[in-house]
Amino acid sequence: MKITTVPENLFERIGLTLGLIPRPLGDVFLGPLLANTILAASSLGVFDILARGPSTVEEVAARCGNQIAATSKLLRALYASGYLRWRNGRYGLTRMAQRWLPSRSPDSVHSAILHRAIDFRFMNFEQYVRTGQSRDFHRELDEQEWVRYHRGQASQARLILQEVVQRIPASGASKMLDLGGGHGLYSLALCERYPELHSTVLDLATPVLQETPTANSDPSARVRFQKADILTAPIDAESIDLVLLANVIHHFDESTNRLLFGRLAGALRPGGVLVVLDVMRAPSVSESNQIEALMDLYFGAASGGQLWTATEIQTWQEEAGLRSLSPVRLRLLPDCQIQSARKRASRPRGAT
Repeated sequence: MKITTVPENLFERIGLTLGLIPRPLGDVFLGPLLANTILAASSLGVFDILARGPSTVEEVAARCGNQIAATSKLLRALYASGYLRWRNGRYGLTRMAQRWLPSRSPDSVHSAILHRAIDFRFMNFEQYVRTGQSRDFHRELDEQEWVRYHRGQASQARLILQEVVQRIPASGASKMLDLGGGHGLYSLALCERYPELHSTVLDLATPVLQETPTANSDPSARVRFQKADILTAPIDAESIDLVLLANVIHHFDESTNRLLFGRLAGALRPGGVLVVLDVMRAPSVSESNQIEALMDLYFGAASGGQLWTATEIQTWQEEAGLRSLSPVRLRLLPDCQIQSARKRASRPRGAT
């Protein structure tokens, strides 16, 4: 998937093809405008109002507590962008918007969109590139932002949850560590799939468990949340069967990740598995794609980290004494991969 300026008619298509239209201007101007339009509508509750049925501008404004003329501009912008339909003086949701944007929709990405408002704070790429100085994303979040952050992360995790759970090699595991997994959805889903599994979720801030419901109440009793820094939290040697690092290592530099992998390898029991779930950087510039390259830049500015290649992750796993398994590319999000490694089983005494 790539975000770019898309022509709406034949003349624009010809102009873009011949280089007569300045595509960079369109990318810079339209992208932020559309992003903030969708974010504002989500934050103001516009999509939730229209999910109840088509409404006039005045009705939407009254129900949301907004000013009428400004609401009219917002709704017209959403209509022109393909998010709303308009008929007989009333706005309604398109099929796409009805599925993804109301907060109560089963497939809602409402929280993930609100999460983006936090990201925008850390996108001073000019300052980052000029000085090389990064922000400390997680240390700068206040209590309310942590709640929004975890809800946004959970909203995104739901999109790939079932595929991830099916493809993590967790069979036979009884004790799991979910590091930096604040929302706990991966732990809950894995515990639901594997009745013998118990998981501890470690993160700098922890949500209320009731805010991450599951269809089966039993797995939640086997998931424990603990506020801790995963880089310093004590972990007993050979005490864990499964370690999950989901969207975590891109916040750390190489030396930190090497030390972390070594410590986690020591915490695994023989036969235990260390699983990394993350967006992977392309192995060369010529193979780069837009999403992973933009995210690599963002993580540099936001936390001083970066995306890592599958080969780099495999190297750290093997240096820690683990045997790397074949990487798994997710079908829905091909830039996101699962890179697992297993600790070799102990040899019986006297074996050669």
